Amino acid sequence: MRVGTFLKIPVLTAMLAVGASACASADSAAVARPAAAPSALPDATLTQVDGTAATVLRIDGIITRGLEQRFMEALAAIPRSRPLIVELSSPGGYTSAGYRMVDQLVAEREQGRAIATRVRAGEACESMCVGLYLAGYPRYAAPSATFMVHAPRAAEDGRMTLRMTQTMVNRLVSLGASVGWIEKVKAAGGFSGAVDYRDSAEGLKAANANIVTDLEP
Repeated sequence: MRVGTFLKIPVLTAMLAVGASACASADSAAVARPAAAPSALPDATLTQVDGTAATVLRIDGIITRGLEQRFMEALAAIPRSRPLIVELSSPGGYTSAGYRMVDQLVAEREQGRAIATRVRAGEACESMCVGLYLAGYPRYAAPSATFMVHAPRAAEDGRMTLRMTQTMVNRLVSLGASVGWIEKVKAAGGFSGAVDYRDSAEGLKAANANIVTDLEP
C-alpha cells in the first residue's frame, strides 16, 4: 500500500482495549519530562481500533516500560500487511522505553510496513512523545494539537546532562526534525532545562519544523 493512501482512511470503529499492566519499577535511564517520582508514574493506556482500512494503536498517558512491552506485543500481533496509525496523547515518559519503541517503528517502516502517526485536536504530544510521533510517516495533527520539547532528566535523581540532551536532539534530527527548527528551540532555551518549548501543529508547519507533515481538519 502506498503511504499516500493514509490520507483517505475513514473514521475507524470497533474499539477494543489492549490489556493494561502497571509498571511500578523505576527506569535506570532518563525520564523525558520532570514529573513525580518514578515509582508514582502510572502506565499509559493502550487501545486498539481495527477498521476496514487500517489499525489504530492509541496511547493515552505516560510512556513506561510496561507500555513498551504491551505496545511491542500489540505491534507484533497486527499483520504486517495492515496499515498502522499510532495515535498519541502523552506528556512523555522514560526515554529508554520510548527510544526502543521508536527504533521498532523505524525498523518496521524500513521493512515496508506503512506506519503513520497522529495527534488529535485539543490533545498534546510532549517530551518523549515527540520522538515517538516522529517515528511515523506521514505525521498527522489537528492545527490546535500541541507539541512540547525540553531537556530530558535522569529518572533516578532528576539530573540533566549535556550527553542526554544531545542524544535526544540527535534523535529528533535523525527522525526528520529540521536543523533550523532545532536551532530555534535552542535559542529560546528549550533544551536548557529551564524552558518547556511548546508550539501548535499549525505553528510547527509554519516554522517548517518538519515535525507535522499533514494538518487535518
